[in-house]
Amino acid sequence: MSRSTESPEPLCETCKSLNITVEKFAISPENPTQAIGQLHLGTLDEVRSRTECVWCSFVAEQFQASSPIRKEQAQPIRCQMEWPKYGWYQSDRLPVADRARQLCIFAEPRFDETTPDIQLSLLAEDAPEPEFHGRLIQRDQIDFDLVKTWLNGCLSWHGAECEKPVTEDLSPPLNIPDIRVIDVERMCLVKMAKGCQYVTLSYVWGSIPTLMATKENITQMEKPGKLRELASEVPRTIRDAIHVTAKIGQRFLWVDRLCIVQDDKANLQAHIWNMERIYGDSILLIIAADGDSAESGLLGVRPGTRHHQQTILPIRPKVRLVTTRVLDVLRDSTTYQHRAWTLQEEFFARRKLIFVGGQIFFECRHAHWQEDVVLENPTMRTKYRGWGRLLPPGESLSVFLTYSQIVHNYTSRRLTWELDILDAFAGISNYWEDRFGTTMKYGLPNAAFDWALLWKPQEPLSSREPGQSTFPSWSWAGWKGCVSIHPPTKDSSLAPRGMQEWLTHHTWIVWYQWSASLNALLWDVIRERKNQPWRERAHIGYRCSNSVDPFGRSSHRFMIDGKSQEDMSWSLDRPDALEDPGFESSPQAVSGQLLLFWTVSARFSVGQLSEQEQNRHRVGAFAVLDRRGVASGYAIPDHGLLAMLPVVQNDNEIELILLSDSSSTSMTDQRYDKGVEHAEAQGEPPSETKTRAIIDRGPPIEDAETWNLYNVMLIGWRDRVAVRKGSGKIYKTAIQYALAPGPVWKSILLG
Repeated sequence: MSRSTESPEPLCETCKSLNITVEKFAISPENPTQAIGQLHLGTLDEVRSRTECVWCSFVAEQFQASSPIRKEQAQPIRCQMEWPKYGWYQSDRLPVADRARQLCIFAEPRFDETTPDIQLSLLAEDAPEPEFHGRLIQRDQIDFDLVKTWLNGCLSWHGAECEKPVTEDLSPPLNIPDIRVIDVERMCLVKMAKGCQYVTLSYVWGSIPTLMATKENITQMEKPGKLRELASEVPRTIRDAIHVTAKIGQRFLWVDRLCIVQDDKANLQAHIWNMERIYGDSILLIIAADGDSAESGLLGVRPGTRHHQQTILPIRPKVRLVTTRVLDVLRDSTTYQHRAWTLQEEFFARRKLIFVGGQIFFECRHAHWQEDVVLENPTMRTKYRGWGRLLPPGESLSVFLTYSQIVHNYTSRRLTWELDILDAFAGISNYWEDRFGTTMKYGLPNAAFDWALLWKPQEPLSSREPGQSTFPSWSWAGWKGCVSIHPPTKDSSLAPRGMQEWLTHHTWIVWYQWSASLNALLWDVIRERKNQPWRERAHIGYRCSNSVDPFGRSSHRFMIDGKSQEDMSWSLDRPDALEDPGFESSPQAVSGQLLLFWTVSARFSVGQLSEQEQNRHRVGAFAVLDRRGVASGYAIPDHGLLAMLPVVQNDNEIELILLSDSSSTSMTDQRYDKGVEHAEAQGEPPSETKTRAIIDRGPPIEDAETWNLYNVMLIGWRDRVAVRKGSGKIYKTAIQYALAPGPVWKSILLG
């Protein structure tokens, strides 16, 4: 729907009473803090009935177009309006000052999770100043001069904030022999020269077979004009990206499909393991978020390839409103946003030109600009904070917090080939190696391994390769589905200092990588520094100074039946699998997936959680019961609760291993305390087997009440190797009441 007449259109009495004026959109020194509360248009059914009112008709059509609903469904739905502040000026000389509002119309309650809010801005021509207000855009083609304004504005105004690559000074130079780019003037592939300024493309490949670089045709594509001859075979999205690159005054474009020799394994792997440099060093990343294949093209690049519907509402003389779009709302519904490979491409980009919803947006580290709002000014900022603006972390944002965010985002995305799970994460993995100052093990940072191991499912997971051992069960890479890593410390910001204190005082496991030839520490600061000489920043994670433990712990934690942790470790108690001579050649042993360590193991029975507790965990969990029948914690099965129902319903035993200390909420503590009081009143149940006595010599006594839980892993066994089945927490005092034979100090080979 498009209304473009200059004269005001009829309004109903309700809409007239809204008194929509320029002053409500344009904030000025004379009108700095005008309070505008939430406004009510009535129910959706009432709004629909006002057919003569241009405003009500517009609202009804917008909601109907996004989510058609019947008359009886519309009756309880209220149409609300609010005026969120949108932008402000900021400079070294001027204080921060809000300058504009938008008008947001939304349904309450929302009748569909996918229903977007309606965003309206005052048309810039009707505002005292154009900045932060709506702009009319070309209907059938994008404005390339505007794109050049964005790029040149960022280059001129933002300086090092946007110019410095994420990877600068962090890792060795780009190490790919004969890296190629497309020369858009000569229309052929050329070898990238040192210091070459180039554009990159991020898009969805899809399943349509189109031209790609191979050993057979790579030499031909290096001949001037060859890509012009092959234009009909070059995917439409790449052809359009070549056109954009030329139109904005750039000469070179890197596209994976044509710049990597796809059937040359060495060339392919070299590129995969340098993605952080390829995308991080480019001047601009073109994102084809609209498409679901390489043939989708970039809407608006060629005349007539988009038909943008922008609604203009003349409310009163010189008060015209225009619809504007929200980037995250547009791209959240795209195929692109749910593809795993595209995440690291956005992660490292300094600047992004995003094609989505038939419109273009520009993002850099300093600004967010869009085609339908006037925003181009060095002192202006918007209220927009998309997820991409948090990545990569700045100096004030913890690397632990950002790592947990990106793992959550990455694991929620899809792969065509499940074996690509680590390849599509390779650039990010390289980056985190530098940020943590350590190597990565199957996507987990070795320098904070106790924390990274605490990932838990956000939905029922499935094994990435059932029956195979390509990936270990202890890594999120071995599972399909979304996971998250929650803070183990009292500091939810996961500040490095708090994390290092937690690693020092609230963990105890010494992790080894087991292989046929060598048992090596998973994290060895001396070896790490020797192998990675370019790292100069302070290490984040385990410390090894002034301790008796190679991971920086000041003392060992447990005594069981009078034997200390030192006495029990490296004893004759070794995993049975290691005694099998043929085990050394197993796939897990060869691929370095196996972790060897010692910790406390205990067995418990299981039960059902209350409905309230189930709702808190969302993904499904069951109660962990000690031998007194006290609900002493919970476990979340990775495969989902449905897969564990036979165990829960039959009251079967489970094996848990202790990983680290955790804290709990007071509400949870009260429920546990009541259960203990009831059990004590009933008396200790008889037992035929004497259970082992366990003493935990940490954490410091002043923290004992806070750190009153253990993080635990639910394990099963396959060919004498432990496999992860889930995670959870149990109360420390419950370990004394584990099922017979009680807590055991045990060697674990985890695959």
